[in-house]
Amino acid sequence: MKRNISYSIISFLMACIFLGACKKDLGNYNYSQINELDTITELPNEVTALVGKDLLLTPKIRFSQDSKFVEDNYQYQWTYIGSNGLGGQAIFALSEKKDLNIKMNLVAGTYQAYFSVTDKQTGIKYTRPFKLKVVNEINEGWIMMNEANGKARVDMLVLNSSNTFDVFNDILAYTGSELKLTGKPVMTYTYATGLLLGPDKISYGLYFGTTSGTTKVDPNTFKWTNTMGLSYEMIGTIPTGFYADVIQQRNGSSSYLIGGGNAYFYDRAMNIFYSSPINYIAAEEKSFEVAPFIGGRHTDVSNPVTLYDKTNRRFVRHVSTASTCTTLIDPDKDLKLFSFKTGLDMIYMRWLAYNGGEIFAILKEPNGSKKYLARFNAVSMAQTYYNEITGTEIDKAEFFAFNPEFGYLFYSTGGKIYEYDMTYKTSKLMVDLGDKKVSYLNFYEFKNSTKYTSGNKLMVGFYDSRKTDGTEGSLNIYSVPGLNGNIVLDQSYTGFGRIKSLTYRER
Repeated sequence: MKRNISYSIISFLMACIFLGACKKDLGNYNYSQINELDTITELPNEVTALVGKDLLLTPKIRFSQDSKFVEDNYQYQWTYIGSNGLGGQAIFALSEKKDLNIKMNLVAGTYQAYFSVTDKQTGIKYTRPFKLKVVNEINEGWIMMNEANGKARVDMLVLNSSNTFDVFNDILAYTGSELKLTGKPVMTYTYATGLLLGPDKISYGLYFGTTSGTTKVDPNTFKWTNTMGLSYEMIGTIPTGFYADVIQQRNGSSSYLIGGGNAYFYDRAMNIFYSSPINYIAAEEKSFEVAPFIGGRHTDVSNPVTLYDKTNRRFVRHVSTASTCTTLIDPDKDLKLFSFKTGLDMIYMRWLAYNGGEIFAILKEPNGSKKYLARFNAVSMAQTYYNEITGTEIDKAEFFAFNPEFGYLFYSTGGKIYEYDMTYKTSKLMVDLGDKKVSYLNFYEFKNSTKYTSGNKLMVGFYDSRKTDGTEGSLNIYSVPGLNGNIVLDQSYTGFGRIKSLTYRER
């Protein structure tokens, strides 16, 4: 007990000595006011920015001991919190200048953002939080690969808040994309790819193709890096100067690509990548050159896809995830309308939902002008139609399209568009654009046909050949009635380039 009391007394005395020393030491310092942040004005609590547009913020800063505010006395930082691409979040820098002056390229959404000011002399950092709301006015609409002034250019009809469309010329330049197109325009296509190979972690493909190559871009901002090129989706030797003539989705995880006379197949779920061409007949141990058409439904993985062998002038098919193609066997004599080994050149081919799902193909004599229409069931291969097309000016036809609802054939010569009825073998002039010329003719197949129900509209791209300033192009969209009724103009747009290919950015 005594021992404990002694230790307590000693501890008390030591504490008194320590406190006395501290009290005495207070008189050894001179205190002064530091340069503190007073106010930051003209920086709203919520800032709205448009994707692809310049964002300028010029906050006014006031410090307690810097009435004139010498800008060089401080450091600045603009940051925001965003996705790290791995399911989490991280903080990213926007600028290290006092005034924020950038072209907005963030994905649409609301971000927590910060403006920080650091006094270089004291090292003290002051941070002002604010909300950054990014709005993408280029969110949905028709994307067009055009020829403008002899070069490839991407224009867009952007769906606005009034449910109408606005024309945006050169969307890559408008959004500040790093992609600079060279070569002649070839194609554009969009589909949900699933996560692709490469470092960009893109799972929705927005593709642009020219004779110089094919690449995708970020589908929200149009941002581009060279690792988005098609070669990063392919494995093995890629031919020099390779580009895609056509890309077509098969279902949510697979697709086809045709380029350089070869066909390739991709299936993400099965880890099958664009690699060795599938245009090869194993039984013959021979490859062949394939025509740039894919006869298959974009939502169907189980049914075979029809291709055309240009080398041997015949239909072939690709089944499931096979690495090669097979030939088609002709039906019995009493059911045969034509031989699948036609001996004719392929002009145009497409799968249609018409009559339960059929392949529609236009074929031409190799050394003549006659054209033939062939139809057959895509699964059973039962032949349903074969005849010469006898429509007006069919020998001069340049573009073709099949109506998915009634099966009518539309074709164009110059500025005239005809509808051909295969049953009665009659043609009817539907559109006469005068001295304008058609550059694109198609019935567009939407991926989400439940939301977008206008897949039976005839899309007609045309241009005024007297103009070459990149605004001579137009697009008319027509409704097609039954019973060979006159088609009806629904929408018309003008002021862009000569359409070569178009796709719709769905949401």
